[in-house]
Amino acid sequence: MKFLASLAVAGMLAATPALASPDKAELVTLPAPPAGKAQMVFFRKGGFAGSAISCAVSEAGTKISSLPPARFFVVVTDPGKHTYMVSSEAKDELYMDLKAGETQYAKCNIAMGFMAGRPKLEVAQPAEFTSKMWKSVDKDRMSANVLTDEQIKAALDAQAAASTAAAPAPAAN
Repeated sequence: MKFLASLAVAGMLAATPALASPDKAELVTLPAPPAGKAQMVFFRKGGFAGSAISCAVSEAGTKISSLPPARFFVVVTDPGKHTYMVSSEAKDELYMDLKAGETQYAKCNIAMGFMAGRPKLEVAQPAEFTSKMWKSVDKDRMSANVLTDEQIKAALDAQAAASTAAAPAPAAN
């Protein structure tokens, strides 16, 4: 019986996705957005092509974060219309209408330009992010509304505790 309990605990631990960090790529589980908020996940695939070009994402002229290859960040924002922009020798904009409680995904690709690579933002499907291993961006690249690894972990822990507390008690026999 003890063996089965140990096996069950080990199985739960193995099935729990790890939290990404700037140092090690891992599968990432994200929390739901805070009540009344939305969140955007920006990511950039790895690879050598365009690796010298950073994909700096901004909104309304304020830099949110930059994306080196094989990195991601999550920005918590108010619901509504948003215009995210990246630029180098040319600019690209992504228009989003975010709903409360919603998580949307955007990927940054670097295309060939005349003098430099051209970053491009595109709407992405959740599986393009959730099926791959990622590193988070370094803290020194983040603005205040970008979730840190610690904030992501705390939100996941709080959501897990809330769902455990809300679970019905087992019926007595």
